[in-house]
Amino acid sequence: MMGEMRERAVATVEKPRQIIHGTTAGTSLEAATLLSAYTSMQRTINRKRNAGHLAMGNPRCIREIQIPEPLQRSICGEQLLLWDSGENDERRIFIFTTQSNLEVLEQHGHWFMDGTFKVAPHLFVQVFTIHAFVDNLALPMVYVLLNSKREKDYECVLRKLLETRNMLAPLIILMDFERASLQAAHTVFPNATVSGCLFYLGQSLWRRIQHEGLTANYRDEERVRLFTKMLLAISFVPVDDVAECFQTLEEGRPDELTPVYDYWEDNYFGRMRHNGRRVPPFPIPLWNMRSRVEDGLPRTNNSVEGWHHAFQSSVACHHPTIFKLLEHIQREQDHTEQLLARFQAGNRTPPSSKHVCESDAKTNNAAANIWTKTSLSISPWYST
Repeated sequence: MMGEMRERAVATVEKPRQIIHGTTAGTSLEAATLLSAYTSMQRTINRKRNAGHLAMGNPRCIREIQIPEPLQRSICGEQLLLWDSGENDERRIFIFTTQSNLEVLEQHGHWFMDGTFKVAPHLFVQVFTIHAFVDNLALPMVYVLLNSKREKDYECVLRKLLETRNMLAPLIILMDFERASLQAAHTVFPNATVSGCLFYLGQSLWRRIQHEGLTANYRDEERVRLFTKMLLAISFVPVDDVAECFQTLEEGRPDELTPVYDYWEDNYFGRMRHNGRRVPPFPIPLWNMRSRVEDGLPRTNNSVEGWHHAFQSSVACHHPTIFKLLEHIQREQDHTEQLLARFQAGNRTPPSSKHVCESDAKTNNAAANIWTKTSLSISPWYST
C-alpha cells in the first residue's frame, strides 16, 4: 500500500489527502489498524515528491539555472523549452512551448495573455502565459518565466515567438490593464485588436472608490451607486459616442464622485483641451466592450484566471522550485494535447449551460437596465 502511495506521489498531481484516501479505500478494519499514522503517510508522500527536486538543488542565482534534459521536453517527447535568453542575461527569460502549440496559436486568432505570481519559482517574478481560444475554451499554449514586468521583456518574448513562427497574427488579444504588456502587444502585433478585461476595469473602479474614502457613500447612497455603475456601463456604449455619454454623466453626477470622475477622465477618456480630448493612458477602444458583445466574444479573462487558480492548486505551494514547476507544466501540456486530440476527433466542448447563457444575457443587458434608473438622456446611445 505504501508502495502504491509512493508511485502515485510521483506519477500524479493529486494532493496527499487524495492519494491516501484512494489507496486505503476498501481496506479491512483489521488491516486499517496496521496502517501508519495519517501524518506519517503525508510526510512519506511529500518526501517522495521533494526528493527529485532537492537532488537537483534550488539554484542560488539566475546564472546557475540548468534545465535538465527530461524537463526540456513534453511528456510525449516534443521539444518544450523554446528559448533560454542565456546565463549571462541578468533578466534571464525562459519560454516553454511546442511547435504544435505555436501552430494552434497561428490557427486561432483570439488570444488571452495574463501573468500569475504565486507559482513563480525563486528568482522569478511571474509566470506569464498565452492562451488560445479554442472551441470555447482558453487553452494554455505558452509559458514564460520572467523576473520583471518590463515592457522590453514582454516585447522580447513576443518577438521571439514571432521569429519562431512568422505567421503568428492574432486578431484579438484580451489582457489586463498592465501598461507594459499592453504596449508590447501593440508594438509586436500592430494589426491586432488589444482589449482590456472588463473584470479588471471594474476592479480599478472599485479601488478608486475605496481610495477616495467613498465606500460608505457607495453602500448607503443610491445615486452614488448608480453613477458609479454607469461609469462601468459606458463600456457597452458605441465607441464614437463614449465621450459625449461621459460628458452627460458628469453633468448629473453627485458631487461626492468628483475625484472618481476626474481620475476616470484622466486615465480612460482623456482631458478636454482646446483642440479636443488628449489621448489617455488607456484609450477608449482598449476597454470598450460593444463589439465584443455583438460578436459574442468573452469580455473578461475570467476563464484564464480560473485556469491559473486550478494550476496553482495543482502545484500546491507558493514559489515552488523551478524543477517542480516544470513538471507541472509538462503535465498541463499533456492535458492540453489530449484536449486538442479530442477536438480534432470531433469531440466538441459541450455548449454553455443554461445558467451560463442566462448569466451572459444578464450581463449584456446590465447597462441598459442601469440607464432606466436615471432621467439622463443616455439610453439612445446604448440602444443604438
